[in-house]
Amino acid sequence: MIHLTHHASLTPPSRNLLTRGVMIAILALTTSLAALGQEDGMTRAGILLDLKKARADYEIARQQFENDTRLHDEKAISANEYTKSKNALLSREVDYQKLILQLVARQSRVIIERAVKYQTANGERRVKITLKNTLEGDAEYLSQFKEHFDIFTPEMRAGKVYNIFVSLSDVSDKTIIGSPYECQVPSIDTGEEASADFELLKDTENLRVTLDYNGRTSERNVYLKKDASVNVIDISSMQFSREADLGSSATYGLTLERFSTSDDVYRLMVVGLPRQVSHEFVDEASKVSQIKFAQGESAKKLSLRVYLPDRDDEQIQLDQPLAFHVLTLTGEQYTQVSGEDLSAATPGQLAALSCGNEMLELVPRGKGKIEVRATNLYHEISSGDSVTMTITARNAGTRRLDNIKITADSPLNWTTVITPDLIRTLDPGKETTVRVAILPPADGGVGAQEVKIKTEALADNRKVDTEDKTIRVQVNARSSVLGTVVLLLLIIGVVGGLVWFGVKLSRR
Repeated sequence: MIHLTHHASLTPPSRNLLTRGVMIAILALTTSLAALGQEDGMTRAGILLDLKKARADYEIARQQFENDTRLHDEKAISANEYTKSKNALLSREVDYQKLILQLVARQSRVIIERAVKYQTANGERRVKITLKNTLEGDAEYLSQFKEHFDIFTPEMRAGKVYNIFVSLSDVSDKTIIGSPYECQVPSIDTGEEASADFELLKDTENLRVTLDYNGRTSERNVYLKKDASVNVIDISSMQFSREADLGSSATYGLTLERFSTSDDVYRLMVVGLPRQVSHEFVDEASKVSQIKFAQGESAKKLSLRVYLPDRDDEQIQLDQPLAFHVLTLTGEQYTQVSGEDLSAATPGQLAALSCGNEMLELVPRGKGKIEVRATNLYHEISSGDSVTMTITARNAGTRRLDNIKITADSPLNWTTVITPDLIRTLDPGKETTVRVAILPPADGGVGAQEVKIKTEALADNRKVDTEDKTIRVQVNARSSVLGTVVLLLLIIGVVGGLVWFGVKLSRR
């Protein structure tokens, strides 16, 4: 066999073109073992035979061209015959390169080595994608192509891959969730790694990585690893600001995400709440003060319940937000801060602890509550009389009551007069007296009737729940005066007669 490196008659452009083509073929074939391993034996053998046949056809055309070159130099053949021989060599060279390009198109050269999710000091979540150029090949498989080694140098075997475009998208709907939307890696040498760093626009545990290079696209769904260089449990809450009435509680949903490979036990701590405000961490139905992540577990859901006292004071003022922090501390960090008063710690001092830290806010709200009391809710009257009574309205809540309106639901033809029927404001702990007059109809008959006293009020533009009071009125028939006098005289006469008769009997 006459090697290509032993002749100088082949034109330099042809040699350069061949060199580049064969170099690409050999480098592409070095990574084809994995791909070809998935094909049947006949397909693999066919690819190898096609490559050898293309090389043999080229060698024949090359030898013919060398012979024709010598004959042309000796004026033994015409220029036309020499040109035909040269064109035949170029045609076989093109056929060889077509097969090489087909093989190149079948290969996957760049792999995703790692996909790591991490968090910056300012709380920004990012993802670092590490790519590797695996164009190194298998020695045993590569040995089948030793016959091609004579046409390229080691420097030509660099196998550098250029212009790899990387993007991150959501697994479900393929929406891009990485910023920048597309990142360019200029090149990767054989066996070397390169990385693309993204800001994560949507927090997720898995995503789709898309690679676009050499005119082809590759997509992989990956589960993100956590950065093992830090030991932090990140805390986040969608309900970072809550409102709660005095005497009630507020609940914050917390998501704890582990950015660590450590199996440490982590302590939960609340910093910045007044002493009279109590709290507890709840995992499902159990109270917890420390947590531990199971193997393979990267996130936990907890709830934080904060309980407000019944009354406001200097530290707890209505409508004034209370800012506080929730911390997750390692055992070492917890030992470090034990015994220290962190209630007055600044955000910068808390950030210096390098622990999980989430700032929350609680806004105390006053609760409106009205009480309506009466000395007597049962009255008996005679037909034609009326009931006059007083009731007391008291603000038993922690917020001023506005527009207290008192109304009556009376029986048919009954009249109820309330004075005053509208109270503009009533401060917490204060009370006021309201006069109520109930007038039955003159010909309404006798019997028992009920009058309902209803109260409406607003506190901080919210309707206050109230309780209706029921006044029961018993109406009796009015007795005749003359009949009463006659009956009284009759009783007196009977009693007097009995006395006189008893005296007579005693004298006998």
